[in-house]
Amino acid sequence: MSPAPSPGNDVFPDGPTMRQPALSWLYRLECDIDKEEINIGAPHDAGIIRSVANIVRGSIKGPGIEATVLPLGGADWATVIKGTHSMKLDARYTARTSDGHHLYIRAHGLYRPGPGTEYAKEVEQDWTQAPKTVVTQDDVEFFSHLRLEAGPGPYNWLNGLVCLGVMVCEGEKIWIDAYHLTNFPGVKPEDVVAKA
Repeated sequence: MSPAPSPGNDVFPDGPTMRQPALSWLYRLECDIDKEEINIGAPHDAGIIRSVANIVRGSIKGPGIEATVLPLGGADWATVIKGTHSMKLDARYTARTSDGHHLYIRAHGLYRPGPGTEYAKEVEQDWTQAPKTVVTQDDVEFFSHLRLEAGPGPYNWLNGLVCLGVMVCEGEKIWIDAYHLTNFPGVKPEDVVAKA
């Protein structure tokens, strides 16, 4: 089954025909963040607040990859927009694969109440309430752009991917399903190799 045509084909009929890329599942990350988040606050009492959530444990599992997030190996240095329950995510962490290789993962994303949801209506009425401790895809827009770095070994193929994280949380536990964009669904990505 080929991906759906791009909506742009209708808007630009004289341009090249393009199709919507496919999403191919990569892995699931399950992690715990420290119960005590560090709220640095906003510089000069401005409207953007820095909040740090340390990652205390995590595991990655997917076809062809299994890894553990290293202790003290990462955190999310989020910026929270005061007066909303919206934040920009900036997480970085290191993981060790089951066969002893290391991965560096960086996630830039967002968290915000979904448009028209009960959660969005509650925030509009009283933004001072604490954020929800349990959120699903029915409650929020909670996505990240993942950048994965690996060395020259068996995980080198991760270096050539554009990845998206889909997220939900329950208290201090966060789950991220990682997908990579592809024009070749069902085909395993190849290594990124520089030839001399």
